[in-house]
Amino acid sequence: MSNLIVISSEVDLKDEAFMVNELFHEGMELFHLRKPEWTPDAQRTFLKKIRPEFLNNISVHQNHQTVSEFGLKYYHVKENDRKGLAEFGKVTGIPGLFYKSTSFHNYNDLQFESHFWNYCFLSPVFDSISKPGYKSVFKNDFHIEADLYQRVFALGGITQKNIEEVFKKGFYGAAVLGSVWQNPAKAVKNFKELKEKCRQNVHTY
Repeated sequence: MSNLIVISSEVDLKDEAFMVNELFHEGMELFHLRKPEWTPDAQRTFLKKIRPEFLNNISVHQNHQTVSEFGLKYYHVKENDRKGLAEFGKVTGIPGLFYKSTSFHNYNDLQFESHFWNYCFLSPVFDSISKPGYKSVFKNDFHIEADLYQRVFALGGITQKNIEEVFKKGFYGAAVLGSVWQNPAKAVKNFKELKEKCRQNVHTY
């Protein structure tokens, strides 16, 4: 699995599907489509614009019926939807073999529940870029325990300047949003810089 995940902007962007195809062309291996306000039809319209060879590299956060409709391999379950579920393996009722992920904002929850998932996000590790005022609750010396075998991705406030810290803290990888989409015209450039920084550091720690 890639050590760098790109999450979509929560708001719609001009020519967004075109930019996502470009990111895949430049080496993006996994894209999380998170559009809380989208209807199923809006999501279908977007997915139809993605080149067929890239569909297997998209995880959807909502409208999970599109997983089977488009033959997707990934889906994400929100933290609020996850809580209270007795059978984690059937969280959406989607049959078959898929890669499922979820989000955590509490390290204790992550320790007890993350093994039910193929990979997960922990946030906000740094102060958020896309959500001003959304501050990290983790101390500067916070570190993922070595025996936590699950693939845990840091999320929140990750930039070219601090992505090295993600790997120093023991994370499997980084999930980025604001550092790519804050300036959509530079999305591809920003991604390539993050990807190179990730490549330089992933085997260091």
